[in-house]
Amino acid sequence: MDLGHSTFRLFLSKGGNAILYFLGLAYFSRHLTPDEMGAFVLFLAVLGISSIPADFGIKGALEKRLSEGTDPEKTLGSALAFKAVTLAAVATIVLAVRGHINHYIGAPLAELLVAALFFREFSFAYLSALRGRLRVAETAVIKLTVRFVWMVGGAVLVTAGFGPEGPIIGLIAGLAVGLVWAYRRLDVGIGRPSLDHVRSLVAFSKYNTVTSVGGRFYQWVDIAIIGFLLTQLDVSAYEFAWQITLLVLMLSKSISLSIFPQISQWDAESATDHIETTVSKAIGVVLFVSVPAIVGVQIYGAELLRVAFGPEYAFATTVLVVLMVEKLIQSFNDIVEASVRAIDRPELAAKATVISVGLNLVLNPVLILWVGLVGAAIATAVTGLLNTALHYRYLTRFISVDVPFRLVGWYGLASCVMGGLLLGIRHLVPVTGVITLVAEVGLGVVIYLAVSLAIPDVRRRILRPGLRVLGAQLGVGADGEGRRF
Repeated sequence: MDLGHSTFRLFLSKGGNAILYFLGLAYFSRHLTPDEMGAFVLFLAVLGISSIPADFGIKGALEKRLSEGTDPEKTLGSALAFKAVTLAAVATIVLAVRGHINHYIGAPLAELLVAALFFREFSFAYLSALRGRLRVAETAVIKLTVRFVWMVGGAVLVTAGFGPEGPIIGLIAGLAVGLVWAYRRLDVGIGRPSLDHVRSLVAFSKYNTVTSVGGRFYQWVDIAIIGFLLTQLDVSAYEFAWQITLLVLMLSKSISLSIFPQISQWDAESATDHIETTVSKAIGVVLFVSVPAIVGVQIYGAELLRVAFGPEYAFATTVLVVLMVEKLIQSFNDIVEASVRAIDRPELAAKATVISVGLNLVLNPVLILWVGLVGAAIATAVTGLLNTALHYRYLTRFISVDVPFRLVGWYGLASCVMGGLLLGIRHLVPVTGVITLVAEVGLGVVIYLAVSLAIPDVRRRILRPGLRVLGAQLGVGADGEGRRF
Protein backbone atom coordinates (compact mmCIF):
# COMPACT_ATOMS: atom_id res chain seq x y z
CA MET A 1 0.00 0.00 0.00
CA ASP A 2 1.33 3.47 -0.94
CA LEU A 3 1.10 5.40 2.33
CA GLY A 4 1.73 8.74 0.68
CA HIS A 5 -1.09 8.19 -1.82
CA SER A 6 -3.52 6.97 0.84
CA THR A 7 -2.76 9.84 3.19
CA PHE A 8 -3.03 12.41 0.41
CA ARG A 9 -6.44 11.10 -0.65
CA LEU A 10 -7.65 10.93 2.94
CA PHE A 11 -6.34 14.42 3.67
CA LEU A 12 -8.21 15.85 0.70
CA SER A 13 -11.31 13.98 1.82
CA LYS A 14 -11.01 15.16 5.39
CA GLY A 15 -10.34 18.69 4.21
CA GLY A 16 -13.46 18.59 2.09
CA ASN A 17 -15.40 16.97 4.92
CA ALA A 18 -14.28 19.62 7.37
CA ILE A 19 -15.18 22.45 5.01
CA LEU A 20 -18.60 20.97 4.26
CA TYR A 21 -19.32 20.35 7.94
CA PHE A 22 -18.14 23.83 8.84
CA LEU A 23 -20.33 25.39 6.14
CA GLY A 24 -23.26 23.23 7.21
CA LEU A 25 -22.99 24.24 10.86
CA ALA A 26 -22.57 27.90 9.87
CA TYR A 27 -25.72 27.72 7.72
CA PHE A 28 -27.74 25.90 10.35
CA SER A 29 -26.63 28.31 13.09
CA ARG A 30 -28.09 31.17 11.04
CA HIS A 31 -31.40 29.42 10.31
CA LEU A 32 -32.08 27.60 13.59
CA THR A 33 -32.66 29.13 16.97
CA PRO A 34 -30.03 28.45 19.68
CA ASP A 35 -32.46 25.94 21.25
CA GLU A 36 -32.99 24.13 17.93
CA MET A 37 -29.26 24.15 17.21
CA GLY A 38 -28.62 22.82 20.70
CA ALA A 39 -31.13 20.01 20.11
CA PHE A 40 -29.30 18.98 16.93
CA VAL A 41 -25.92 18.98 18.69
CA LEU A 42 -27.31 16.95 21.61
CA PHE A 43 -28.78 14.48 19.09
CA LEU A 44 -25.30 14.00 17.65
CA ALA A 45 -23.91 13.51 21.15
CA VAL A 46 -26.47 10.85 22.02
CA LEU A 47 -25.86 9.19 18.63
CA GLY A 48 -22.13 9.12 19.26
CA ILE A 49 -22.51 7.68 22.76
CA SER A 50 -25.11 5.11 21.63
CA SER A 51 -22.80 3.90 18.89
CA ILE A 52 -20.26 2.69 21.47
CA PRO A 53 -22.29 -0.34 22.67
CA ALA A 54 -23.85 -0.73 19.21
CA ASP A 55 -20.42 -1.24 17.70
CA PHE A 56 -18.63 -2.92 20.62
CA GLY A 57 -15.31 -2.25 18.90
CA ILE A 58 -16.18 -4.50 15.95
CA LYS A 59 -15.24 -1.93 13.29
CA GLY A 60 -11.67 -1.75 14.53
CA ALA A 61 -11.50 -5.52 14.99
CA LEU A 62 -12.83 -6.06 11.46
CA GLU A 63 -10.17 -3.75 10.01
CA LYS A 64 -7.45 -5.49 12.01
CA ARG A 65 -8.47 -9.06 11.10
CA LEU A 66 -9.03 -8.27 7.41
CA SER A 67 -5.61 -6.61 7.22
CA GLU A 68 -4.11 -9.90 8.43
CA GLY A 69 -5.55 -11.58 5.33
CA THR A 70 -7.05 -14.73 6.88
CA ASP A 71 -10.48 -15.98 5.72
CA PRO A 72 -11.94 -12.53 4.88
CA GLU A 73 -15.46 -13.71 3.89
CA LYS A 74 -16.18 -15.44 7.19
CA THR A 75 -14.57 -12.57 9.08
CA LEU A 76 -16.90 -10.05 7.41
CA GLY A 77 -19.99 -12.23 7.85
CA SER A 78 -19.22 -12.83 11.53
CA ALA A 79 -18.61 -9.12 12.14
CA LEU A 80 -21.89 -8.09 10.51
CA ALA A 81 -23.86 -10.76 12.38
CA PHE A 82 -22.39 -9.69 15.72
CA LYS A 83 -23.06 -6.03 14.93
CA ALA A 84 -26.70 -6.79 14.05
CA VAL A 85 -27.22 -8.26 17.52
CA THR A 86 -25.61 -5.38 19.41
CA LEU A 87 -27.38 -2.81 17.25
CA ALA A 88 -30.77 -4.44 17.84
CA ALA A 89 -30.18 -4.42 21.60
CA VAL A 90 -29.26 -0.72 21.66
CA ALA A 91 -32.19 0.22 19.40
CA THR A 92 -34.60 -1.62 21.73
CA ILE A 93 -33.29 0.30 24.73
CA VAL A 94 -33.50 3.63 22.89
CA LEU A 95 -37.13 3.05 21.97
CA ALA A 96 -37.96 1.89 25.49
CA VAL A 97 -36.67 5.12 27.03
CA ARG A 98 -37.47 7.45 24.14
CA GLY A 99 -39.49 9.76 26.36
CA HIS A 100 -36.44 10.53 28.50
CA ILE A 101 -34.22 10.90 25.44
CA ASN A 102 -36.64 13.32 23.79
CA HIS A 103 -36.84 15.37 26.98
CA TYR A 104 -33.06 15.58 27.28
CA ILE A 105 -32.52 16.51 23.62
CA GLY A 106 -35.40 18.96 23.67
CA ALA A 107 -37.23 17.53 20.65
CA PRO A 108 -38.98 14.24 19.66
CA LEU A 109 -36.03 12.69 17.85
CA ALA A 110 -35.64 9.20 19.37
CA GLU A 111 -37.04 7.37 16.32
CA LEU A 112 -34.68 9.26 14.02
CA LEU A 113 -31.88 8.32 16.41
CA VAL A 114 -32.55 4.61 15.78
CA ALA A 115 -32.51 5.13 12.00
CA ALA A 116 -29.30 7.16 12.14
CA LEU A 117 -27.67 4.54 14.36
CA PHE A 118 -28.52 1.74 11.92
CA PHE A 119 -27.09 3.47 8.84
CA ARG A 120 -24.11 4.85 10.75
CA GLU A 121 -22.99 1.49 12.10
CA PHE A 122 -23.30 -0.53 8.90
CA SER A 123 -21.82 2.17 6.65
CA PHE A 124 -18.87 2.63 9.02
CA ALA A 125 -18.41 -1.15 9.19
CA TYR A 126 -18.05 -1.37 5.42
CA LEU A 127 -15.64 1.58 5.39
CA SER A 128 -13.54 -0.24 8.01
CA ALA A 129 -13.63 -3.35 5.83
CA LEU A 130 -12.27 -1.38 2.87
CA ARG A 131 -9.45 -0.06 5.06
CA GLY A 132 -8.76 -3.59 6.28
CA ARG A 133 -8.29 -4.65 2.65
CA LEU A 134 -5.58 -1.94 2.42
CA ARG A 135 -7.83 0.21 0.21
CA VAL A 136 -7.76 3.21 2.50
CA ALA A 137 -7.72 5.79 -0.28
CA GLU A 138 -11.04 4.51 -1.70
CA THR A 139 -12.86 5.44 1.51
CA ALA A 140 -12.00 9.11 1.04
CA VAL A 141 -14.47 9.95 -1.72
CA ILE A 142 -17.22 7.93 -0.01
CA LYS A 143 -16.91 9.86 3.23
CA LEU A 144 -16.82 13.14 1.33
CA THR A 145 -20.03 12.22 -0.47
CA VAL A 146 -21.74 11.32 2.82
CA ARG A 147 -20.92 14.77 4.18
CA PHE A 148 -22.02 16.51 0.98
CA VAL A 149 -25.41 14.78 1.02
CA TRP A 150 -25.82 15.74 4.69
CA MET A 151 -25.01 19.41 4.09
CA VAL A 152 -27.12 19.88 0.96
CA GLY A 153 -30.05 17.77 2.14
CA GLY A 154 -30.01 19.35 5.59
CA ALA A 155 -29.85 22.88 4.16
CA VAL A 156 -32.80 22.23 1.86
CA LEU A 157 -34.91 20.79 4.69
CA VAL A 158 -33.99 23.53 7.17
CA THR A 159 -34.89 26.16 4.60
CA ALA A 160 -38.21 24.36 4.13
CA GLY A 161 -38.90 24.74 7.86
CA PHE A 162 -38.05 21.26 9.18
CA GLY A 163 -36.15 22.65 12.20
CA PRO A 164 -33.54 20.34 13.83
CA GLU A 165 -35.04 17.36 11.97
CA GLY A 166 -33.65 18.81 8.72
CA PRO A 167 -29.92 18.19 9.26
CA ILE A 168 -30.72 14.86 10.96
CA ILE A 169 -32.65 13.53 7.94
CA GLY A 170 -29.84 14.82 5.73
CA LEU A 171 -27.36 12.88 7.87
CA ILE A 172 -29.37 9.66 7.54
CA ALA A 173 -29.58 10.10 3.76
CA GLY A 174 -25.82 10.62 3.53
CA LEU A 175 -25.06 7.54 5.63
CA ALA A 176 -27.40 5.46 3.45
CA VAL A 177 -25.53 6.57 0.32
CA GLY A 178 -22.22 5.73 2.01
CA LEU A 179 -23.43 2.25 2.96
CA VAL A 180 -24.54 1.37 -0.57
CA TRP A 181 -21.35 2.75 -2.12
CA ALA A 182 -18.97 0.99 0.29
CA TYR A 183 -20.91 -2.27 -0.10
CA ARG A 184 -20.53 -2.16 -3.86
CA ARG A 185 -16.79 -1.33 -3.67
CA LEU A 186 -15.79 -4.05 -1.22
CA ASP A 187 -14.22 -7.09 -2.88
CA VAL A 188 -15.15 -9.46 -0.05
CA GLY A 189 -18.43 -11.38 0.07
CA ILE A 190 -20.42 -12.01 3.23
CA GLY A 191 -19.48 -15.47 4.41
CA ARG A 192 -21.30 -17.69 6.87
CA PRO A 193 -20.76 -16.43 10.43
CA SER A 194 -18.63 -18.69 12.58
CA LEU A 195 -18.21 -18.83 16.33
CA ASP A 196 -14.43 -19.06 15.99
CA HIS A 197 -14.32 -15.89 13.91
CA VAL A 198 -16.63 -14.08 16.34
CA ARG A 199 -14.28 -15.08 19.17
CA SER A 200 -11.32 -13.76 17.19
CA LEU A 201 -13.07 -10.46 16.56
CA VAL A 202 -14.20 -10.09 20.15
CA ALA A 203 -10.68 -10.90 21.39
CA PHE A 204 -9.59 -7.66 19.73
CA SER A 205 -12.83 -5.68 20.00
CA LYS A 206 -13.22 -6.06 23.77
CA TYR A 207 -10.18 -3.82 24.12
CA ASN A 208 -10.87 -1.77 21.02
CA THR A 209 -14.28 -0.92 22.48
CA VAL A 210 -12.61 0.83 25.37
CA THR A 211 -10.27 2.65 22.99
CA SER A 212 -13.18 3.79 20.84
CA VAL A 213 -14.95 4.96 24.00
CA GLY A 214 -12.02 7.29 24.54
CA GLY A 215 -12.26 8.79 21.07
CA ARG A 216 -15.99 9.37 21.22
CA PHE A 217 -15.90 10.27 24.89
CA TYR A 218 -13.79 13.35 24.30
CA GLN A 219 -15.99 14.27 21.36
CA TRP A 220 -19.44 13.83 22.83
CA VAL A 221 -19.46 13.38 26.60
CA ASP A 222 -18.31 16.97 27.07
CA ILE A 223 -21.40 18.01 25.14
CA ALA A 224 -23.62 15.58 27.04
CA ILE A 225 -22.51 16.92 30.45
CA ILE A 226 -22.82 20.53 29.27
CA GLY A 227 -26.36 19.67 28.17
CA PHE A 228 -27.17 18.60 31.73
CA LEU A 229 -25.46 21.48 33.57
CA LEU A 230 -25.58 24.49 31.24
CA THR A 231 -27.77 25.95 28.49
CA GLN A 232 -28.50 25.01 24.86
CA LEU A 233 -26.48 28.09 23.83
CA ASP A 234 -23.46 26.71 25.71
CA VAL A 235 -23.94 23.35 23.98
CA SER A 236 -23.86 24.95 20.53
CA ALA A 237 -20.96 27.29 21.35
CA TYR A 238 -18.81 24.43 22.64
CA GLU A 239 -19.57 22.33 19.56
CA PHE A 240 -18.65 25.21 17.25
CA ALA A 241 -15.34 25.76 19.06
CA TRP A 242 -14.67 22.01 18.95
CA GLN A 243 -15.30 21.82 15.21
CA ILE A 244 -12.94 24.70 14.48
CA THR A 245 -10.14 22.95 16.35
CA LEU A 246 -10.84 19.66 14.56
CA LEU A 247 -9.51 21.27 11.37
CA VAL A 248 -5.94 20.81 12.62
CA LEU A 249 -6.51 17.06 13.07
CA MET A 250 -7.23 16.45 9.38
CA LEU A 251 -3.61 15.50 8.75
CA SER A 252 -3.04 13.40 11.87
CA LYS A 253 -6.31 11.51 11.37
CA SER A 254 -5.45 10.87 7.72
CA ILE A 255 -2.01 9.55 8.60
CA SER A 256 -3.26 7.39 11.48
CA LEU A 257 -5.91 5.79 9.26
CA SER A 258 -3.30 5.11 6.58
CA ILE A 259 -0.59 3.67 8.81
CA PHE A 260 -2.82 1.40 10.94
CA PRO A 261 -3.34 -1.41 8.38
CA GLN A 262 0.21 -1.02 7.07
CA ILE A 263 1.80 -1.21 10.54
CA SER A 264 -0.46 -4.16 11.29
CA GLN A 265 0.93 -5.94 8.24
CA TRP A 266 4.52 -4.99 9.10
CA ASP A 267 3.97 -6.24 12.66
CA ALA A 268 2.83 -9.60 11.28
CA GLU A 269 6.04 -9.67 9.22
CA SER A 270 8.22 -8.53 12.19
CA ALA A 271 9.39 -5.52 10.15
CA THR A 272 10.06 -3.38 13.24
CA ASP A 273 12.46 -1.00 11.49
CA HIS A 274 9.75 0.05 9.02
CA ILE A 275 7.34 0.70 11.90
CA GLU A 276 9.83 2.81 13.86
CA THR A 277 10.74 4.94 10.86
CA THR A 278 7.13 5.54 9.88
CA VAL A 279 5.93 6.42 13.39
CA SER A 280 8.75 8.88 14.07
CA LYS A 281 8.34 10.65 10.74
CA ALA A 282 4.56 10.81 11.13
CA ILE A 283 4.88 12.56 14.50
CA GLY A 284 7.10 15.23 12.96
CA VAL A 285 4.62 15.81 10.15
CA VAL A 286 1.48 16.18 12.28
CA LEU A 287 3.06 18.64 14.74
CA PHE A 288 4.03 20.89 11.83
CA VAL A 289 0.33 21.74 11.50
CA SER A 290 -0.87 21.78 15.11
CA VAL A 291 1.79 24.09 16.62
CA PRO A 292 0.98 27.22 14.53
CA ALA A 293 -2.75 26.62 14.96
CA ILE A 294 -2.48 27.54 18.66
CA VAL A 295 -0.99 30.92 17.79
CA GLY A 296 -3.61 31.47 15.10
CA VAL A 297 -6.64 30.98 17.35
CA GLN A 298 -5.21 33.23 20.03
CA ILE A 299 -5.22 36.03 17.47
CA TYR A 300 -8.39 35.25 15.49
CA GLY A 301 -10.47 33.02 17.81
CA ALA A 302 -13.21 35.57 18.53
CA GLU A 303 -13.43 36.56 14.87
CA LEU A 304 -13.74 32.93 13.77
CA LEU A 305 -16.71 32.30 16.06
CA ARG A 306 -18.36 35.65 15.36
CA VAL A 307 -18.04 35.62 11.57
CA ALA A 308 -18.77 31.93 11.04
CA PHE A 309 -21.59 31.31 13.52
CA GLY A 310 -22.82 34.63 14.85
CA PRO A 311 -21.87 37.18 17.53
CA GLU A 312 -23.82 35.29 20.22
CA TYR A 313 -21.19 32.53 20.12
CA ALA A 314 -18.05 34.70 20.42
CA PHE A 315 -18.03 34.27 24.23
CA ALA A 316 -16.47 30.80 23.70
CA THR A 317 -13.11 32.24 22.56
CA THR A 318 -11.21 30.98 25.61
CA VAL A 319 -12.78 27.56 25.12
CA LEU A 320 -11.50 27.61 21.54
CA VAL A 321 -7.92 28.39 22.61
CA VAL A 322 -7.85 25.65 25.28
CA LEU A 323 -9.30 23.10 22.87
CA MET A 324 -6.66 23.99 20.28
CA VAL A 325 -3.95 23.17 22.82
CA GLU A 326 -5.75 19.89 23.40
CA LYS A 327 -5.71 19.21 19.64
CA LEU A 328 -1.93 19.59 19.54
CA ILE A 329 -1.76 16.84 22.15
CA GLN A 330 -4.35 14.81 20.25
CA SER A 331 -2.46 15.03 16.95
CA PHE A 332 0.51 13.34 18.64
CA ASN A 333 -1.79 10.79 20.25
CA ASP A 334 -3.47 9.94 16.94
CA ILE A 335 -0.17 8.45 15.76
CA VAL A 336 0.94 6.64 18.90
CA GLU A 337 -2.51 5.27 19.77
CA ALA A 338 -3.04 3.87 16.26
CA SER A 339 0.44 2.33 16.43
CA VAL A 340 -0.23 0.63 19.78
CA ARG A 341 -3.37 -0.98 18.36
CA ALA A 342 -1.67 -1.88 15.08
CA ILE A 343 1.08 -3.89 16.82
CA ASP A 344 -1.76 -5.94 18.33
CA ARG A 345 -1.64 -4.53 21.84
CA PRO A 346 -5.22 -3.25 22.16
CA GLU A 347 -5.28 -4.11 25.86
CA LEU A 348 -2.67 -1.42 26.53
CA ALA A 349 -4.59 1.17 24.50
CA ALA A 350 -7.68 0.18 26.48
CA LYS A 351 -5.82 0.58 29.78
CA ALA A 352 -4.73 4.11 28.86
CA THR A 353 -8.28 4.96 27.84
CA VAL A 354 -9.87 3.65 31.03
CA ILE A 355 -7.52 5.73 33.19
CA SER A 356 -7.97 8.95 31.22
CA VAL A 357 -11.73 8.56 30.76
CA GLY A 358 -12.16 7.91 34.48
CA LEU A 359 -10.32 11.12 35.29
CA ASN A 360 -12.35 13.03 32.70
CA LEU A 361 -15.61 11.86 34.23
CA VAL A 362 -14.51 13.40 37.52
CA LEU A 363 -12.93 16.59 36.20
CA ASN A 364 -15.60 17.52 33.67
CA PRO A 365 -18.58 18.21 35.94
CA VAL A 366 -16.37 19.60 38.72
CA LEU A 367 -14.64 22.12 36.45
CA ILE A 368 -17.85 23.02 34.60
CA LEU A 369 -19.55 23.87 37.89
CA TRP A 370 -16.44 25.72 39.09
CA VAL A 371 -15.38 27.82 36.08
CA GLY A 372 -18.21 27.33 33.59
CA LEU A 373 -17.96 26.27 29.96
CA VAL A 374 -14.17 26.55 29.76
CA GLY A 375 -13.98 23.91 32.50
CA ALA A 376 -15.03 21.24 30.01
CA ALA A 377 -12.19 22.24 27.69
CA ILE A 378 -9.64 22.22 30.52
CA ALA A 379 -10.79 18.77 31.66
CA THR A 380 -10.44 17.42 28.12
CA ALA A 381 -6.97 18.93 27.68
CA VAL A 382 -5.66 17.55 31.00
CA THR A 383 -7.00 14.05 30.45
CA GLY A 384 -5.91 14.10 26.81
CA LEU A 385 -2.36 14.79 27.97
CA LEU A 386 -2.51 11.87 30.38
CA ASN A 387 -3.93 9.59 27.67
CA THR A 388 -1.15 10.54 25.25
CA ALA A 389 1.58 10.04 27.85
CA LEU A 390 0.30 6.55 28.63
CA HIS A 391 0.03 5.52 24.97
CA TYR A 392 3.56 6.79 24.33
CA ARG A 393 4.90 4.88 27.32
CA TYR A 394 3.24 1.65 26.17
CA LEU A 395 4.37 2.03 22.55
CA THR A 396 8.02 2.58 23.51
CA ARG A 397 8.05 -0.76 25.33
CA PHE A 398 8.05 -2.45 21.92
CA ILE A 399 9.59 0.00 19.46
CA SER A 400 11.91 2.99 19.56
CA VAL A 401 10.24 6.33 18.85
CA ASP A 402 12.36 9.33 17.93
CA VAL A 403 10.31 12.40 18.89
CA PRO A 404 11.67 15.34 16.82
CA PHE A 405 12.00 17.91 19.60
CA ARG A 406 14.38 20.05 17.55
CA LEU A 407 11.83 20.26 14.74
CA VAL A 408 9.08 21.22 17.19
CA GLY A 409 11.26 24.06 18.44
CA TRP A 410 11.62 25.33 14.88
CA TYR A 411 7.86 25.08 14.44
CA GLY A 412 7.44 27.23 17.54
CA LEU A 413 9.86 29.85 16.22
CA ALA A 414 8.12 30.02 12.83
CA SER A 415 4.75 30.28 14.58
CA CYS A 416 5.91 33.17 16.75
CA VAL A 417 7.17 35.06 13.70
CA MET A 418 3.84 34.44 12.01
CA GLY A 419 1.92 35.57 15.09
CA GLY A 420 3.91 38.80 15.49
CA LEU A 421 3.33 39.79 11.87
CA LEU A 422 -0.38 38.90 12.04
CA LEU A 423 -0.87 41.05 15.13
CA GLY A 424 0.49 44.02 13.23
CA ILE A 425 -1.63 43.25 10.19
CA ARG A 426 -4.80 42.85 12.25
CA HIS A 427 -4.11 46.21 13.92
CA LEU A 428 -3.82 47.88 10.52
CA VAL A 429 -6.68 45.96 8.88
CA PRO A 430 -9.34 44.91 11.43
CA VAL A 431 -11.46 41.86 10.59
CA THR A 432 -14.85 43.08 9.41
CA GLY A 433 -16.21 40.03 7.63
CA VAL A 434 -15.54 36.75 5.87
CA ILE A 435 -13.24 38.20 3.19
CA THR A 436 -10.82 39.92 5.56
CA LEU A 437 -10.82 36.95 7.93
CA VAL A 438 -10.03 34.44 5.18
CA ALA A 439 -7.42 36.77 3.67
CA GLU A 440 -5.57 37.29 6.95
CA VAL A 441 -5.68 33.62 7.95
CA GLY A 442 -4.44 32.68 4.48
CA LEU A 443 -1.65 35.24 4.77
CA GLY A 444 -0.68 33.66 8.10
CA VAL A 445 -0.34 30.28 6.38
CA VAL A 446 1.89 31.83 3.70
CA ILE A 447 4.09 33.52 6.33
CA TYR A 448 4.47 30.28 8.31
CA LEU A 449 5.42 28.30 5.21
CA ALA A 450 7.87 31.01 4.09
CA VAL A 451 9.63 31.05 7.46
CA SER A 452 9.65 27.24 7.52
CA LEU A 453 11.32 27.16 4.10
CA ALA A 454 14.14 29.26 5.53
CA ILE A 455 14.84 26.64 8.24
CA PRO A 456 17.05 23.83 6.81
CA ASP A 457 15.76 21.06 9.12
CA VAL A 458 12.12 21.80 8.37
CA ARG A 459 12.76 22.20 4.66
CA ARG A 460 14.66 18.91 4.42
CA ARG A 461 12.55 16.71 6.72
CA ILE A 462 9.03 18.07 6.21
CA LEU A 463 8.54 20.33 3.20
CA ARG A 464 10.61 18.49 0.58
CA PRO A 465 9.12 15.04 1.37
CA GLY A 466 5.67 16.65 1.39
CA LEU A 467 6.27 18.17 -2.02
CA ARG A 468 7.48 14.79 -3.34
CA VAL A 469 4.25 13.15 -2.19
CA LEU A 470 2.22 15.99 -3.71
CA GLY A 471 4.17 15.76 -6.95
CA ALA A 472 3.63 12.00 -7.10
CA GLN A 473 -0.12 12.43 -6.74
CA LEU A 474 -0.14 15.11 -9.46
CA GLY A 475 2.12 13.04 -11.73
CA VAL A 476 5.01 15.48 -11.41
CA GLY A 477 8.35 13.88 -10.64
CA ALA A 478 6.80 10.79 -9.12
CA ASP A 479 9.69 8.67 -7.96
CA GLY A 480 8.12 6.62 -5.22
CA GLU A 481 10.08 8.42 -2.51
CA GLY A 482 6.93 9.47 -0.74
CA ARG A 483 5.93 5.92 0.12
CA ARG A 484 6.83 6.28 3.78
CA PHE A 485 6.58 9.46 5.81
